Amino acid sequence: MPKQFNRGDYVLVHGLESRTDLNGKEGVVLKEAGNRYEVDIFDSPNTFSLLPKRLKYLGQSCVVIGPCDKGISSEEIPIHTSYLAGQTEYLEIQELKTRFGWRSPYGMAWCSENAKYKDLYVYYDSKSKETVNSLADLVFPAMSADICCPTMPVKMPGREDGIRGSVVVIRQEPPKFMESSMVDGVQQSRTGQRDFAFDRLITHDEFRRMFDRAIKHKGKHSHYEKVRKAQQKKPTAKSVQMDELTKMFNAKFGGGIKFHDPDDITDEMYGYLLGK
Repeated sequence: MPKQFNRGDYVLVHGLESRTDLNGKEGVVLKEAGNRYEVDIFDSPNTFSLLPKRLKYLGQSCVVIGPCDKGISSEEIPIHTSYLAGQTEYLEIQELKTRFGWRSPYGMAWCSENAKYKDLYVYYDSKSKETVNSLADLVFPAMSADICCPTMPVKMPGREDGIRGSVVVIRQEPPKFMESSMVDGVQQSRTGQRDFAFDRLITHDEFRRMFDRAIKHKGKHSHYEKVRKAQQKKPTAKSVQMDELTKMFNAKFGGGIKFHDPDDITDEMYGYLLGK
């Protein structure tokens, strides 16, 4: 049975008889269209509606931003779409070493504007000797943990004089949770995924807007600054009791979620709760 694809899947076209010129080309799935999928084929001005049996899954799409100076315009940013096939961070790191030729990949969680969780994961080569990517440094500060959680700053390797070389950015799924309840005197647990908006496809325009905002505000990220102010005015996330956190979360998002550990919820989600 042909694989069912998702928006944002990176695919290879094969087996076409009427459009043999498309065979061997790569693209990204945009949406399901009946029994076909609308695919954006690279180097083509049009999208194509293709049967799933004519598509081969290569991995989840990601964007690669090459070294560039923060003084350039967003239209000049060297950005292209690629993919990562690994299902875990470890496998993605191994792939960055083999396919991309990186020496020491390092990843950090980040969030796009208005995200309710860390929806992006940013990789860079901490031992790269390439040109400094000053624009990536502006958009993804070296002390992201200091912005998200001022009480727990974390220095990142290879950032002494800025990110060197390209950065690879992939979308992360919403975080999972575990809740437990008593049924007939027996404790039962289940896991699930938080109901946050999720679009695995990262477009070039999304990142150009992200870069434009960073340049306009000189690297000050309003979304993170809101989290910082919320944490300064009210008790830090770690000091909030789990029962209070449960009430706050369920009041805002509904459901019967029970948090047992502070790490069950991300810094952005803490900030969102404490900032209201």
